[in-house]
Amino acid sequence: MAEILNAHGSKNDIFVAAMTPRDFASADDLRAFVRRLCDRAGPFGGDGIYFYDAGPRIPEAWFFNPDGSSAEFCGNGMRCLGRVVLDQRGADAAVIRSGQAEYTVRRGATTAEGVRQISLEQPAVDFRPRIPVVAGRNPLTGARLPELDPALEFTAVTIPNPHLIALVDKYIESDLIAMGERVAVRPDVFPAGANLSVLLPLEPAEVFVRTFERGAGLTASCGSGMAAARAVYSRVTLVDPGRRVTVRNAGGMATVSLTVRGEAWHPVLEGNATFVYRAEVGPAALAADAVEPYDDEVRAYAALDERNAARLREVGVFS
Repeated sequence: MAEILNAHGSKNDIFVAAMTPRDFASADDLRAFVRRLCDRAGPFGGDGIYFYDAGPRIPEAWFFNPDGSSAEFCGNGMRCLGRVVLDQRGADAAVIRSGQAEYTVRRGATTAEGVRQISLEQPAVDFRPRIPVVAGRNPLTGARLPELDPALEFTAVTIPNPHLIALVDKYIESDLIAMGERVAVRPDVFPAGANLSVLLPLEPAEVFVRTFERGAGLTASCGSGMAAARAVYSRVTLVDPGRRVTVRNAGGMATVSLTVRGEAWHPVLEGNATFVYRAEVGPAALAADAVEPYDDEVRAYAALDERNAARLREVGVFS
């Protein structure tokens, strides 16, 4: 049996487990475990899982999407994992390796509602796309890609997950879902998959972002999507990179700024890392018993979430 923690960043609910991929007999067994654990028709359900090894000086982590596929990292999940590591070490800052990159996590401010926050500094954004599309066109032929709305201009950015970001003047959820589903079935065009986001400016220092994630679909929020969108926002609109921008999403809100070092932009994402419950699971069978809830943290976040929802209703994003 192993203990799992269910936590969330902006309602992007992620499992954190002190296990490694080596704990499974095979890659197929690992993927099957992830799919069962994240299946929302099962006893638990979630948007992915972070396995981690806290033993090394720099802890090592591995992220898996709910369909069992792996990803370089998860921004919301890294905040949750970061809080776990900081609590274990009694530290205010730590570095964690996920995929090929290292991430710095720090304790952030606690909100007026009592919501614990973690600050996450990411590697520099890269506007040289791994995915062969810029501004909605194939760069080799110049042709529009039918998977994307021809009225939108997309910017490709790697962070290190691959993202396509478009600024919009109105959020239409059905359009985002349709584009995301079409992109997901084009391995010839998007061999590594692509996260697809739309960014709606609300005020100069306030935006709304929604992401259709590869391997997960439409989620309440996407941490790397928020950071990628913030970088594109400054690239397209010339908003000062260092300005802290409030990024709202369906699951909550965070702030993102870009630390400038030479020509490089390093996103700093600060938002909640809320613990929901702990439970024990076996690699072959899941049972929803022996669950330890974090009721106080859940209630505190509900108050913050209502404030965010009221703002989104006020500006007409949701009715």
